Amino acid sequence: SSAEAEYRAMTSTTAEIVWIRWLLADLGVSLPAPTPMYCDNRSAIQITYNSVFHECTKHIEIGCHFVRHHFQLGTISLPFLPSTLQLADFFTKSHTVQRFHFLLDKLLMLLATAS
Repeated sequence: SSAEAEYRAMTSTTAEIVWIRWLLADLGVSLPAPTPMYCDNRSAIQITYNSVFHECTKHIEIGCHFVRHHFQLGTISLPFLPSTLQLADFFTKSHTVQRFHFLLDKLLMLLATAS
């Protein structure tokens, strides 16, 4: 399911966030606020909030515990962000010219033109 795929991505992203936060802590940089992990899948977010496991989530149960643990510790936060505003799509999907310019603008990048 798409929620399962999204949750697997959330699990690996959480691991990366934890590693980066530990690295920054070793360098003396304190991050008092949770790192936001924007997600466009409400079902995947609900898996983190819901501590009851169902038949459909049993094969991602370890990942569920890992993400929920870091959510409860305050390492990460899980704000919902509609897929139309996901800036990561710039790097992973093809776009219309209008969408390309919209995402380019949101990333604060300029289009380089040959002169």
